Amino acid sequence: MKTFKKPNIVLSECINLAATRYDGGLIKNEFAELLGKFVNYVPVCPEVSVGLPIPRDPIIIVKDKEDVLFQPKSGRMLTKEMEEFSKNFLDALKDIDGFLLKGKSPSCGVKDTNLYSDYEGKNIIGKTSGMFARIVIEKFPDYPIEDEKRLIDRAVRELFLTKIFAFADIRELGNNLTKSNLIQFHSDYKLLLMTYNQKNLRLLGRLISNLKEENTDDIYKNYAEIFRGSFKKKPSKGSHVNTLLHAFGYFKDKISTKEKAHFLDVLEDFSKGRVDIHTPSEIIINFAIRFDEEYLLNQRYFVAYPKELSEV
Repeated sequence: MKTFKKPNIVLSECINLAATRYDGGLIKNEFAELLGKFVNYVPVCPEVSVGLPIPRDPIIIVKDKEDVLFQPKSGRMLTKEMEEFSKNFLDALKDIDGFLLKGKSPSCGVKDTNLYSDYEGKNIIGKTSGMFARIVIEKFPDYPIEDEKRLIDRAVRELFLTKIFAFADIRELGNNLTKSNLIQFHSDYKLLLMTYNQKNLRLLGRLISNLKEENTDDIYKNYAEIFRGSFKKKPSKGSHVNTLLHAFGYFKDKISTKEKAHFLDVLEDFSKGRVDIHTPSEIIINFAIRFDEEYLLNQRYFVAYPKELSEV
Protein backbone atom coordinates (compact mmCIF):
# COMPACT_ATOMS: atom_id res chain seq x y z
CA MET A 1 0.00 0.00 0.00
CA LYS A 2 1.33 3.42 -0.96
CA THR A 3 2.05 5.94 1.78
CA PHE A 4 1.83 9.68 1.28
CA LYS A 5 3.68 12.57 2.81
CA LYS A 6 1.30 15.20 4.23
CA PRO A 7 1.22 18.33 2.07
CA ASN A 8 1.25 21.69 3.86
CA ILE A 9 -1.57 23.79 2.43
CA VAL A 10 -2.43 27.44 3.10
CA LEU A 11 -6.20 27.55 3.64
CA SER A 12 -8.52 30.54 3.82
CA GLU A 13 -9.55 30.44 7.46
CA CYS A 14 -13.25 30.98 6.73
CA ILE A 15 -13.38 27.56 5.03
CA ASN A 16 -14.40 25.20 7.86
CA LEU A 17 -11.96 26.67 10.41
CA ALA A 18 -13.32 29.96 11.80
CA ALA A 19 -16.20 32.40 11.25
CA THR A 20 -14.04 35.12 9.72
CA ARG A 21 -16.12 36.09 6.67
CA TYR A 22 -17.20 39.70 6.24
CA ASP A 23 -20.70 38.72 7.43
CA GLY A 24 -19.37 36.71 10.37
CA GLY A 25 -20.11 33.47 8.59
CA LEU A 26 -18.27 30.17 8.15
CA ILE A 27 -18.02 28.34 4.82
CA LYS A 28 -18.70 24.63 5.16
CA ASN A 29 -16.94 22.66 2.44
CA GLU A 30 -17.10 18.87 2.37
CA PHE A 31 -14.04 18.38 0.19
CA ALA A 32 -11.83 20.72 2.25
CA GLU A 33 -12.95 18.90 5.38
CA LEU A 34 -12.02 15.51 3.91
CA LEU A 35 -8.74 16.85 2.57
CA GLY A 36 -7.88 18.04 6.07
CA LYS A 37 -7.42 14.40 7.12
CA PHE A 38 -4.53 14.07 4.67
CA VAL A 39 -2.86 17.49 4.76
CA ASN A 40 -1.66 20.06 7.27
CA TYR A 41 -3.57 23.32 6.98
CA VAL A 42 -1.94 26.70 7.53
CA PRO A 43 -4.89 29.09 8.09
CA VAL A 44 -4.99 32.70 6.93
CA CYS A 45 -7.57 35.47 6.81
CA PRO A 46 -5.91 38.44 5.10
CA GLU A 47 -8.81 40.80 5.79
CA VAL A 48 -8.78 40.21 9.54
CA SER A 49 -4.98 40.32 9.48
CA VAL A 50 -5.01 43.89 8.13
CA GLY A 51 -7.22 44.96 11.04
CA LEU A 52 -10.75 44.62 9.68
CA PRO A 53 -13.34 43.44 12.23
CA ILE A 54 -15.78 40.53 12.17
CA PRO A 55 -18.35 41.24 10.86
CA ARG A 56 -17.22 44.08 8.59
CA ASP A 57 -18.46 46.23 5.77
CA PRO A 58 -17.65 44.73 2.37
CA ILE A 59 -14.48 45.62 0.48
CA ILE A 60 -14.09 45.65 -3.30
CA ILE A 61 -11.42 45.85 -6.00
CA VAL A 62 -11.72 48.95 -8.18
CA LYS A 63 -10.00 49.43 -11.53
CA ASP A 64 -8.32 52.82 -11.48
CA LYS A 65 -4.87 53.74 -12.83
CA GLU A 66 -3.91 50.69 -10.76
CA ASP A 67 -6.34 48.28 -9.15
CA VAL A 68 -7.12 49.29 -5.58
CA LEU A 69 -8.70 47.55 -2.60
CA PHE A 70 -11.40 49.81 -1.20
CA GLN A 71 -14.14 49.80 1.44
CA PRO A 72 -17.04 51.87 0.05
CA LYS A 73 -18.86 52.56 3.33
CA SER A 74 -15.84 53.88 5.23
CA GLY A 75 -13.95 55.27 2.22
CA ARG A 76 -10.88 53.41 3.44
CA MET A 77 -8.10 52.42 1.01
CA LEU A 78 -6.63 49.05 1.96
CA THR A 79 -4.29 48.30 -0.94
CA LYS A 80 -1.03 49.11 0.85
CA GLU A 81 -1.96 47.27 4.05
CA MET A 82 -3.01 44.16 2.11
CA GLU A 83 0.13 44.14 -0.02
CA GLU A 84 2.39 44.54 3.02
CA PHE A 85 0.63 41.80 4.97
CA SER A 86 0.62 39.43 1.99
CA LYS A 87 4.32 39.84 1.29
CA ASN A 88 5.29 39.46 4.95
CA PHE A 89 3.07 36.41 5.43
CA LEU A 90 4.27 34.67 2.28
CA ASP A 91 7.94 35.50 2.91
CA ALA A 92 7.65 33.81 6.30
CA LEU A 93 6.14 30.60 4.91
CA LYS A 94 8.28 27.49 4.95
CA ASP A 95 7.68 24.07 3.42
CA ILE A 96 4.42 25.01 1.70
CA ASP A 97 3.02 22.75 -1.04
CA GLY A 98 -0.08 24.63 -2.20
CA PHE A 99 -2.96 27.00 -1.53
CA LEU A 100 -6.72 26.48 -1.15
CA LEU A 101 -8.40 29.88 -1.02
CA LYS A 102 -11.91 31.33 -0.79
CA GLY A 103 -13.48 31.89 -4.17
CA LYS A 104 -14.79 35.36 -5.18
CA SER A 105 -13.15 37.01 -2.20
CA PRO A 106 -11.58 40.47 -2.78
CA SER A 107 -8.56 39.19 -0.90
CA CYS A 108 -8.40 35.45 -1.66
CA GLY A 109 -10.32 34.89 -4.91
CA VAL A 110 -8.02 33.16 -7.42
CA LYS A 111 -9.75 34.05 -10.69
CA ASP A 112 -13.36 35.03 -10.07
CA THR A 113 -13.34 38.16 -7.89
CA ASN A 114 -15.56 40.98 -9.15
CA LEU A 115 -13.73 43.97 -10.60
CA TYR A 116 -15.55 47.29 -10.39
CA SER A 117 -15.17 50.49 -12.40
CA ASP A 118 -16.59 52.69 -9.63
CA TYR A 119 -15.86 53.26 -5.96
CA GLU A 120 -19.50 52.71 -5.01
CA GLY A 121 -19.30 49.07 -6.08
CA LYS A 122 -22.21 49.27 -8.53
CA ASN A 123 -20.64 48.55 -11.93
CA ILE A 124 -18.93 45.17 -12.42
CA ILE A 125 -16.66 45.24 -15.48
CA GLY A 126 -14.99 41.83 -15.23
CA LYS A 127 -13.31 39.25 -13.05
CA THR A 128 -9.90 39.37 -11.44
CA SER A 129 -7.84 37.88 -8.60
CA GLY A 130 -8.06 39.02 -5.00
CA MET A 131 -5.23 41.19 -3.69
CA PHE A 132 -3.73 38.46 -1.48
CA ALA A 133 -4.15 35.82 -4.20
CA ARG A 134 -2.33 38.01 -6.72
CA ILE A 135 0.78 38.05 -4.60
CA VAL A 136 0.49 34.29 -3.96
CA ILE A 137 0.40 33.70 -7.73
CA GLU A 138 3.37 36.02 -8.25
CA LYS A 139 5.54 34.44 -5.54
CA PHE A 140 4.52 30.80 -6.16
CA PRO A 141 3.97 30.63 -9.95
CA ASP A 142 4.34 26.85 -10.30
CA TYR A 143 2.45 25.88 -7.15
CA PRO A 144 -1.10 24.52 -6.97
CA ILE A 145 -3.37 27.49 -6.17
CA GLU A 146 -7.13 26.92 -6.27
CA ASP A 147 -10.34 28.13 -4.71
CA GLU A 148 -12.91 25.81 -3.18
CA LYS A 149 -15.47 26.47 -5.91
CA ARG A 150 -13.23 25.40 -8.81
CA LEU A 151 -12.49 22.11 -7.05
CA ILE A 152 -16.06 21.03 -7.76
CA ASP A 153 -14.77 20.24 -11.26
CA ARG A 154 -13.28 16.75 -11.14
CA ALA A 155 -10.46 17.46 -13.61
CA VAL A 156 -9.40 20.59 -11.68
CA ARG A 157 -9.58 18.67 -8.41
CA GLU A 158 -7.48 15.76 -9.73
CA LEU A 159 -4.78 18.11 -11.00
CA PHE A 160 -4.74 19.95 -7.67
CA LEU A 161 -4.44 16.72 -5.70
CA THR A 162 -1.76 15.31 -7.98
CA LYS A 163 0.30 18.46 -7.57
CA ILE A 164 0.04 18.91 -3.81
CA PHE A 165 1.09 15.33 -3.07
CA ALA A 166 3.87 15.42 -5.67
CA PHE A 167 5.11 18.72 -4.23
CA ALA A 168 5.06 17.25 -0.72
CA ASP A 169 7.15 14.33 -2.01
CA ILE A 170 9.78 16.52 -3.66
CA ARG A 171 9.95 18.71 -0.54
CA GLU A 172 10.42 15.71 1.75
CA LEU A 173 13.04 14.30 -0.60
CA GLY A 174 15.09 17.43 0.08
CA ASN A 175 14.93 16.67 3.82
CA ASN A 176 16.24 13.12 3.28
CA LEU A 177 18.46 13.68 0.29
CA THR A 178 20.86 11.03 -0.94
CA LYS A 179 21.90 10.06 -4.43
CA SER A 180 19.97 6.78 -4.22
CA ASN A 181 16.82 8.50 -2.89
CA LEU A 182 16.84 10.99 -5.77
CA ILE A 183 17.31 8.21 -8.32
CA GLN A 184 14.43 6.24 -6.78
CA PHE A 185 12.22 9.34 -6.73
CA HIS A 186 12.84 9.93 -10.42
CA SER A 187 12.08 6.30 -11.18
CA ASP A 188 8.78 6.41 -9.25
CA TYR A 189 7.63 9.57 -11.04
CA LYS A 190 8.67 8.67 -14.57
CA LEU A 191 5.23 7.73 -15.88
CA LEU A 192 3.55 10.70 -14.23
CA LEU A 193 6.14 13.03 -15.77
CA MET A 194 5.78 11.25 -19.11
CA THR A 195 2.06 12.06 -18.98
CA TYR A 196 2.32 15.68 -17.87
CA ASN A 197 5.48 16.98 -19.51
CA GLN A 198 7.75 14.84 -21.70
CA LYS A 199 10.15 17.72 -22.33
CA ASN A 200 10.78 18.13 -18.61
CA LEU A 201 11.06 14.37 -18.18
CA ARG A 202 13.98 14.42 -20.62
CA LEU A 203 15.57 17.38 -18.81
CA LEU A 204 15.24 15.63 -15.47
CA GLY A 205 16.62 12.43 -16.94
CA ARG A 206 19.75 14.28 -18.04
CA LEU A 207 20.18 15.70 -14.54
CA ILE A 208 19.95 12.22 -13.05
CA SER A 209 22.49 10.90 -15.55
CA ASN A 210 24.99 13.48 -14.27
CA LEU A 211 24.27 12.74 -10.60
CA LYS A 212 27.21 12.04 -8.31
CA GLU A 213 27.43 11.94 -4.54
CA GLU A 214 29.34 15.24 -4.44
CA ASN A 215 26.83 17.20 -6.57
CA THR A 216 23.59 15.79 -5.17
CA ASP A 217 22.52 19.05 -3.46
CA ASP A 218 23.00 21.17 -6.60
CA ILE A 219 21.30 18.60 -8.83
CA TYR A 220 18.37 18.39 -6.41
CA LYS A 221 17.81 22.16 -6.49
CA ASN A 222 17.64 22.16 -10.29
CA TYR A 223 15.61 18.97 -10.32
CA ALA A 224 13.02 20.30 -7.85
CA GLU A 225 12.55 23.53 -9.81
CA ILE A 226 11.98 21.70 -13.11
CA PHE A 227 9.81 19.08 -11.41
CA ARG A 228 7.48 21.68 -9.90
CA GLY A 229 7.13 23.33 -13.30
CA SER A 230 6.00 20.09 -14.92
CA PHE A 231 2.33 20.15 -13.86
CA LYS A 232 1.00 23.41 -15.26
CA LYS A 233 -2.04 21.88 -16.97
CA LYS A 234 -3.98 18.66 -17.02
CA PRO A 235 -2.73 16.14 -19.59
CA SER A 236 -4.72 15.21 -22.69
CA LYS A 237 -6.29 11.80 -23.22
CA GLY A 238 -3.64 11.21 -25.85
CA SER A 239 -0.92 11.68 -23.24
CA HIS A 240 -2.60 9.14 -20.97
CA VAL A 241 -2.97 6.69 -23.86
CA ASN A 242 0.74 7.05 -24.65
CA THR A 243 1.68 6.37 -21.01
CA LEU A 244 -0.61 3.36 -20.71
CA LEU A 245 0.70 1.87 -23.95
CA HIS A 246 4.24 2.33 -22.62
CA ALA A 247 3.30 0.46 -19.43
CA PHE A 248 1.47 -2.19 -21.46
CA GLY A 249 4.71 -2.89 -23.30
CA TYR A 250 6.02 -4.61 -20.18
CA PHE A 251 3.46 -7.39 -20.64
CA LYS A 252 2.74 -7.72 -24.36
CA ASP A 253 4.92 -10.85 -24.64
CA LYS A 254 3.57 -12.37 -21.43
CA ILE A 255 -0.20 -12.30 -21.92
CA SER A 256 -2.61 -14.01 -24.26
CA THR A 257 -3.92 -12.63 -27.55
CA LYS A 258 -7.37 -12.23 -26.00
CA GLU A 259 -5.95 -10.26 -23.04
CA LYS A 260 -4.09 -7.95 -25.42
CA ALA A 261 -7.23 -7.39 -27.45
CA HIS A 262 -9.28 -6.71 -24.33
CA PHE A 263 -6.84 -4.11 -23.02
CA LEU A 264 -6.62 -2.33 -26.37
CA ASP A 265 -10.44 -2.29 -26.60
CA VAL A 266 -10.66 -0.74 -23.12
CA LEU A 267 -7.99 1.81 -24.03
CA GLU A 268 -10.02 2.80 -27.10
CA ASP A 269 -13.11 3.10 -24.89
CA PHE A 270 -11.14 5.50 -22.69
CA SER A 271 -9.93 7.56 -25.65
CA LYS A 272 -13.55 7.93 -26.81
CA GLY A 273 -14.86 8.83 -23.36
CA ARG A 274 -16.80 5.63 -22.69
CA VAL A 275 -14.81 4.78 -19.54
CA ASP A 276 -12.59 6.84 -17.25
CA ILE A 277 -8.84 6.55 -16.80
CA HIS A 278 -9.17 4.19 -13.86
CA THR A 279 -10.47 1.33 -16.01
CA PRO A 280 -7.37 0.80 -18.21
CA SER A 281 -5.12 1.74 -15.29
CA GLU A 282 -6.55 -1.06 -13.15
CA ILE A 283 -5.85 -3.57 -15.91
CA ILE A 284 -2.20 -2.49 -15.98
CA ILE A 285 -1.98 -2.71 -12.19
CA ASN A 286 -3.45 -6.22 -12.27
CA PHE A 287 -0.87 -7.27 -14.86
CA ALA A 288 1.89 -5.71 -12.72
CA ILE A 289 0.75 -7.68 -9.66
CA ARG A 290 0.43 -10.88 -11.67
CA PHE A 291 3.93 -10.60 -13.12
CA ASP A 292 5.49 -8.95 -10.06
CA GLU A 293 6.57 -5.87 -12.00
CA GLU A 294 7.81 -3.71 -9.12
CA TYR A 295 8.79 -0.78 -11.32
CA LEU A 296 5.18 -0.29 -12.39
CA LEU A 297 3.75 -1.00 -8.95
CA ASN A 298 5.88 1.84 -7.58
CA GLN A 299 4.71 4.37 -10.17
CA ARG A 300 2.97 7.43 -8.74
CA TYR A 301 1.07 7.65 -12.00
CA PHE A 302 -1.26 4.89 -10.84
CA VAL A 303 -1.75 6.21 -7.30
CA ALA A 304 -0.93 9.92 -7.24
CA TYR A 305 -2.91 10.70 -4.07
CA PRO A 306 -4.94 8.81 -1.42
CA LYS A 307 -7.85 6.93 -2.95
CA GLU A 308 -10.23 8.27 -0.31
CA LEU A 309 -9.96 11.69 -1.96
CA SER A 310 -11.47 10.28 -5.14
CA GLU A 311 -14.73 9.51 -3.36
CA VAL A 312 -16.07 13.08 -3.03
